[in-house]
Amino acid sequence: MNFQKSLLIFLVCIVIFTVFLSIRDEELLAEDTKPPEISDLKILDISTSSVIIQWTTDEKADSVVNYGLNKNYGVARDPIFSKVHQLYITDLAPGTTHYFQVVSSDPSGNQGISRGYQFTTKSLRAAEEIEGIEKIPSETEKALTEKAYEIIGKISTPEALTILAEKIEEAAGKIIEPPKIIGDPSLEIGIDYVVITWLTDRESNSIVSLATEEDYDPRKEDPYTWTEGEPYEWVLNHIVKVTGLTPATTYHYQVSSKPKVGIAGKSEDRTFTTKSPLPEISNLRVVKVQEESATLAWTTNIPCSSLVEYTDLETKETKTAGDPNFVTEHSVQLVNLRFGVTYSAVVIAEDELGQKSTSEPIVFTTVKDESPPVISQITVESALYPEAETKIQTIINWNVDEPSICQVFYQEGLAPGAEKQSFAREVDFGIKHVQVSTVFSPATVYKFWIECEDKAGNKARSEDFTLLTPQQEKSILDIIIENFEQTFSWVKKLKF
Repeated sequence: MNFQKSLLIFLVCIVIFTVFLSIRDEELLAEDTKPPEISDLKILDISTSSVIIQWTTDEKADSVVNYGLNKNYGVARDPIFSKVHQLYITDLAPGTTHYFQVVSSDPSGNQGISRGYQFTTKSLRAAEEIEGIEKIPSETEKALTEKAYEIIGKISTPEALTILAEKIEEAAGKIIEPPKIIGDPSLEIGIDYVVITWLTDRESNSIVSLATEEDYDPRKEDPYTWTEGEPYEWVLNHIVKVTGLTPATTYHYQVSSKPKVGIAGKSEDRTFTTKSPLPEISNLRVVKVQEESATLAWTTNIPCSSLVEYTDLETKETKTAGDPNFVTEHSVQLVNLRFGVTYSAVVIAEDELGQKSTSEPIVFTTVKDESPPVISQITVESALYPEAETKIQTIINWNVDEPSICQVFYQEGLAPGAEKQSFAREVDFGIKHVQVSTVFSPATVYKFWIECEDKAGNKARSEDFTLLTPQQEKSILDIIIENFEQTFSWVKKLKF
């Protein structure tokens, strides 16, 4: 009985003490109006899809993180009251910037709210794999770069990549200035090549656009016809060699340098002219030696004028002879030489730009002329001259390789044994010959040839040539009668 009474008294005491404590806490709560002070906020263990947010309060409070992809935050909450708070947030987007603020409320309902913060989850591709990303100073820009890098890596169609490339190029053009080309380009010019060098203030590629003077058209958006260079090599010192050019030709050119991202820097239009090749003398030879003359012949690779310097090796006297015409096949006759004397000669070839080349010496001795003249370059022209009696005027031209006297022979028709006739024999020795005659009849076939004799009495005969003289012109009456004759045979009996 006493035990039961004692137990009852103990229970009553406990109830009274609990009520006392409850009343005391209510009084204390009613007095707490100060919100918890948030401090020492830390962002820990950022991964591709999660993060830990940690902070402390100066009194026990719950834990709330408002977060999202913008400042319209979502909520993560821990209702347990504590002075040290840590929330583990998951299911975040990789490579994405998230905004957040933390909130802690004490048991009295006082709410402490931090300022806004942000963090960026890691990209699925490790940032350290992106070359040069460490140069980006802004964490936000770095995160955007990682995200864009990751997205572009997933694109596989050329159409999509082209659109992105154009957009990046457009954006870069608005932000990044083109590289500056420092000074004027330097040129090393050859006969068929040019080496162009230039400097830029930023690493960029090396491109040269070219066109010949004839093809260059400044009215076009792109006045050049082709490009040379290194489009995928980014350097500060640029060197481009262009080969296969035409000698002695003027070209327009422009250098341009484009960075990896951005627009190209370009020079002004400039010109250069390739060098003319030096004259090359080949196949120098003595084609004919006589008592008082000698003929030299040679070839040059480009049109040149000619000068022969020849020296009498007994008297050491030097003379010159030449041809001012610019040709590639050359022949010069040296005259007034001494019989039985040895001479040394060199050829000097000069091109149209004044560049010169000199041959090796060639030696010859004048001897008795036993070689007949060589007849060449024979041409013939016939024209009809209507007069009281219609005449045919014929002009025959030819050359010989040494001074000679020549005569033209001919016969009417091609039958062998026909009577041989001739023009008047020449009276002067010469190299170039021309004969004019009116002895030929209209509409007639003739055979003719030329015979020449040099000063030593050596004779030469050309091959035979055939000449058909022009037909005599018909009057209007003749043409009308011929037309009637084709229709009415009896007209042929008429006499006029």
